[in-house]
Amino acid sequence: MDFRFSEQEEKLRAEVKEFCQKEPPESFPCEIEDEGYGFGGWSRAFTRRLGEKGWLSIAWPKEYGGMGGSTMERFVAAEELAYHRAPQYGHLFGDAVATGILRYGTEEQKQEFLPKMAKAEILFSTGLSEPGAGSDLLNTATRAMKDEDYYVINGQKIWPTGAHLAEWCLLLARTDPDAPKSRGLSTFLVDVRSPGVTVNPIIDMAGAKSFTEIFLEDARVHKKYLLGQENRGLPLVFEALEGDRFWGRCLRHAGSKKDLEELVEYVNEAKYDGHRLKDNQKIRDTLAELAVELEVSRMLNYHAAWLLNKGASISWESSVVKVFADELGQRIANVGLQILGPEIQLKEESRWANLRKRFMFLYIFNRGISLAGGTSEIQRTTIALRGLGLPRG
Repeated sequence: MDFRFSEQEEKLRAEVKEFCQKEPPESFPCEIEDEGYGFGGWSRAFTRRLGEKGWLSIAWPKEYGGMGGSTMERFVAAEELAYHRAPQYGHLFGDAVATGILRYGTEEQKQEFLPKMAKAEILFSTGLSEPGAGSDLLNTATRAMKDEDYYVINGQKIWPTGAHLAEWCLLLARTDPDAPKSRGLSTFLVDVRSPGVTVNPIIDMAGAKSFTEIFLEDARVHKKYLLGQENRGLPLVFEALEGDRFWGRCLRHAGSKKDLEELVEYVNEAKYDGHRLKDNQKIRDTLAELAVELEVSRMLNYHAAWLLNKGASISWESSVVKVFADELGQRIANVGLQILGPEIQLKEESRWANLRKRFMFLYIFNRGISLAGGTSEIQRTTIALRGLGLPRG
């Protein structure tokens, strides 16, 4: 791969950096706080501002409200925003949905959704997992029955991120219960404000309200909102998950770099029991190891982005990105709490109180982050089968 960024990519990075300096991301209100994924919090106001700049649709065709740029330009802009902890959560899932619409959608769907998504006039979530179908989507039980020009959908989805804040959802449902499990699933674009659709936030153990559950009771969805062919929805979903795993983790190194920088600043200034933390060899070695691992994560992300930019598949590379980023994030949160120590936890007046609060939240939230988008065990199986060519056990 070519490690050099193009002149256009560097120009865009400089524009994003200048934008973050002139319009600080922290000045925009957030509906969901930064949970450590690397793409900041959920802010409709900031997302709309990005839409005004044209940065929500950098790689989309111009005829659908995009800029006609490359995937690498899109990645460079997102990476710079992530370093500044800009809230990109609001449009993250819209990226995956837009990819599906561009590849599988009708012209009517492209014209109806993409220009509005590019301006953040509508936001998307994804409704895939169910109580009995998490990592194994073949067990999807949500049912969509054809009724003339409509599908009547009944079922439950769990863990859709931000569905209580978005207007639409990409939903997986079973349209043919008699077909083989992999052949009877379809995908729909569902307005979550429709009659028969109920969205409830789920409060996690960190106190965050990002996850939700969706209940569908005789929800009627017009056939024009069937995305792709009936009973052929699984390939579309797998492609969306491939993108979700990459885009949901590829920015983690940029946000974690900022975490590490702030932790180093604390170590350089703090003392404990009269000793300077920066003189502690174990702390120095631990921080150096994290710096190495962050560089590895960055290279894994660049490689996957380079493949996407060429139009190649990242069916197992996205799993590599996800596993490494998730587990590195857990290690950083753990190290941060250990270094900050018990003394800083008791001193509310400390100038480092906000840093302590962030690492405490990250430590708690990161316990479950490796489950989202597919468990690490499932990802390692994907890497073994598709990446290494190993046989199924």
